[in-house]
Amino acid sequence: MALSKLAQQFADEISLQDWSDAHIRIDRAGHDRKTDTKSSPNDPILNADEVRRVKINVMWVTAQVLGYNDPNFDVYEFAEACGINTQNSRGGRDGTYRAGLRSMDGLYQQPGTFKYDPLTEVVTTDTSDAYHANINCSLFQRGYQNMPIRKFPLGGVPGKWKPCQCISLSQG
Repeated sequence: MALSKLAQQFADEISLQDWSDAHIRIDRAGHDRKTDTKSSPNDPILNADEVRRVKINVMWVTAQVLGYNDPNFDVYEFAEACGINTQNSRGGRDGTYRAGLRSMDGLYQQPGTFKYDPLTEVVTTDTSDAYHANINCSLFQRGYQNMPIRKFPLGGVPGKWKPCQCISLSQG
């Protein structure tokens, strides 16, 4: 799935920026040591691994806000667009990038807080034993049998279904 226009623009800026001297100077968007007049060859710079870490942290902070606001947000697609290699040594997705976000089962904590939005609606299916915070709950996905998804207000779930562990975690 393609990134939203806003996510792509953030990724473009993060990728464009020269982060090698981020620890010693405040600079404009689009900073490039090779062309900026205030840069000096004698300025101390970060090594490639330190630059990678700065870029990942900037990506995560931006991704937290994007994920909270965009239900289709994909942190791996965003990180790659920022110029960050998200593959592990075996060629699969490195779980570090998802783990760097304050999220659980597709729910993101509110930007600038450690709180989730209050849960107002839950989902289940007729073949499920439990109701879930959303369809991204890993237990919901494991048991999903392509049945119609039923939605209920949090306080109005019939007794047939019990709360999944994702309900208490999303409210904590």
